[in-house]
Amino acid sequence: MLRPLCVLALCLPAAGQEPATRPESSGHAATSSSADVARFVDALVRLPHGDRLTVEVAGKTAEGRAQLLVKAALPPAPGEVRLRALVIGNIHAGECDGKEALLLLLREFARGEHEELLRRVDVHCLPIYNVDGNERVSRRNRPGQNGPPETGQRANAQGLDLNRDFVKADAPETRTLLGLFARLDPHLFVDLHTTNGSRHGYHVTFAPCLSPNLDPGIARLSRALLDGAAAGLRERHGMAAFDYGNFATRDWDGAGSPESAPGVRGWYSYDHRPRCGVNYFGLRNRAAVLVETYSYCDFATRIAAARGFVLALLHGLGARADLVRRECAAADRRLVAPGAPVYFGSDTAFGPPELLPVLVGEVEQVDDGDGGPPRFVRAGDGTAQTMPVFRSFLARRQRALPAAWAVVEPSPETVAALQAHGVEFTAVTTARQVAAERFAVAGKRKPRRPFQGHQELVLDGAWAAPAATTLLPGTLLVPGRQRFARLAAQLLEPESEDSLSTWNFLEAGTTGSYPVLRVVGGG
Repeated sequence: MLRPLCVLALCLPAAGQEPATRPESSGHAATSSSADVARFVDALVRLPHGDRLTVEVAGKTAEGRAQLLVKAALPPAPGEVRLRALVIGNIHAGECDGKEALLLLLREFARGEHEELLRRVDVHCLPIYNVDGNERVSRRNRPGQNGPPETGQRANAQGLDLNRDFVKADAPETRTLLGLFARLDPHLFVDLHTTNGSRHGYHVTFAPCLSPNLDPGIARLSRALLDGAAAGLRERHGMAAFDYGNFATRDWDGAGSPESAPGVRGWYSYDHRPRCGVNYFGLRNRAAVLVETYSYCDFATRIAAARGFVLALLHGLGARADLVRRECAAADRRLVAPGAPVYFGSDTAFGPPELLPVLVGEVEQVDDGDGGPPRFVRAGDGTAQTMPVFRSFLARRQRALPAAWAVVEPSPETVAALQAHGVEFTAVTTARQVAAERFAVAGKRKPRRPFQGHQELVLDGAWAAPAATTLLPGTLLVPGRQRFARLAAQLLEPESEDSLSTWNFLEAGTTGSYPVLRVVGGG
């Protein structure tokens, strides 16, 4: 259906004027299309400091649309190496606040603002990650959200939730992002969303990598960045931020205090598994942050909140430059250099709750009388109630990483997956003897209905004692001492809760025993 020109096209600037975003030009009644973003970015590079922006096509979507990557940076001094941040918006295209916030930040960089930040950090932005989903605009997408009335859809063109795709990497968008992780090696990855659920009193909720296998130094760094950004948002913008969660009553099966009885009413975070991008990225020994603006704030407020929080994160990253480099290097060193054993955890549950004040909010339902669905509007700043806050996970099973994993008769898909994730491996060329542990598969469990194009596989079984084993030519050897050893364990261990096996990559070889051995000696 044709729309009026003033809504369809970005209002291009007259001579001497700056470009406006689609929300600005529409009174925040609309969000940007990919064409709007391309025109806006093209106008930014013509601003007085537009040479600080570099634009490239990072990759193509399932339908062949370009994923624009914009780098904001000052010319480097000789020998200078800055920190690097990568921020993406619109992984769920109906959650459009982050996209618009990144455009505002890029305009500020092109104006010459935030020079001190750019002296410390190169900022890479993918304003629209899920470009195909962004173009599927409908009133049916996110109907309860407090504007704009039409947004893109959650899934990509293949019907995949891109924030559940980071292990299996089925989507071309995901493979592009994995390539960017490898090429840029960002010290900080930020993934921008808008909430779906509970009615709270915050403008922003956030989470670090929640994997129990996150390096402890990176965990401390992430918490420092988040606490600093929350304080900055409050001090500079008067907006409240807290750890992401939802109000729920659940039976908690973790370990902890006597208060953790079945049926605990509290504030619960989401998931620890690396199928979600922030949890995945943390296993690469770098900081990662999920940012969720509050769905029931108005669109302009949500954009402002996302911009303010991202800017506070970036300033915090730059201010801690020495600490960031030190912690990232130490996390890599712990995995590469010989030394104390590193453990991989599984059988994961929520950790002990913390009794903290949480803002409980209210909303009002508004019918705009335009035939569309009602929307919900934030009412007040919420009321603080002290309750159990479940914002961390613990692994109840720990197993030391082996000297190597041996992948027996690997399929081309498995080889390609390990390559996409950047995991180091070599192929055995002549038969060799090793001592290896083998996992005997006693049973398999799969749901009847597929999820994201797969039937998630759970294996039951037990480890046999180490035994002499011959590795035949073609076997892949994945070192247990490498920078991505935590990620390799997540992908290859049979007890991993989100692995290549989970997504059926290794299923053909699971009759009798698991096709990945743990090499503990020899060879």
